[in-house]
Amino acid sequence: MEGWDWGAAEERDGARFSWNVWPSSRLEATRIVVPVGCLYTPLKRLENMPPPLAYDPIRCNGCGAILNPYCQIDFMTKLWCCPFCMQRNHFLPHYAENISETNLPAELIPQFTTVEYELQSSPVAGPPVFVFVVDTCLHDDELDELKDSLQQLLNLLPENALVGLITFGSNVMVHEIGFTDCPKSFVFRGNKEYSTAMVQGLLGVAPQGRGPGAMGQPYGQAPGGPGGQMPQQQGA
Repeated sequence: MEGWDWGAAEERDGARFSWNVWPSSRLEATRIVVPVGCLYTPLKRLENMPPPLAYDPIRCNGCGAILNPYCQIDFMTKLWCCPFCMQRNHFLPHYAENISETNLPAELIPQFTTVEYELQSSPVAGPPVFVFVVDTCLHDDELDELKDSLQQLLNLLPENALVGLITFGSNVMVHEIGFTDCPKSFVFRGNKEYSTAMVQGLLGVAPQGRGPGAMGQPYGQAPGGPGGQMPQQQGA
């Protein structure tokens, strides 16, 4: 992708990936020496973002990726090709009837590389959850500034929000912020690998799809519960 201005794209959307090209096969994925990751700037003010779209996103049948301006569109056959897995997908009938090169939905307009959706078919199952992941390998003055920023941000969160805190340096610490008698946290050694099941067992959270209580504790239990989440209002 010669000539592509990656710096401008990062500034426009507030996202920076460890790789600028995504692996499109399992074989390519096994050859990556550095895991695919992304640094995202939450609440970034974007100049070219439309109002929230009052419908559900269109997803790829192969990998679940969302329809976006980087997809290849065949207007004759009403198909779109996913840039992640190369799966060809049919447009839904209401899309196919109206879409054309001169009549695009907002999520396909080139300058709208970031959009927000107001989901219609997926009601919110509970209060919003915010987990702050903090790198503690900073100079003391930078860490103090970060603490001040986090305290200010807490005042902007909804009162019913659940808040969690994870810090990482030489070790990873999942803080039990709902436990007020003394500082309490789960510590994971930085030189040891942990399986997903092991982390779930240590934190007492249910794996996806097994429902609340699968590990003997309610998933996302508030104050003092597994994972260290607590209501924002109580922790303020």
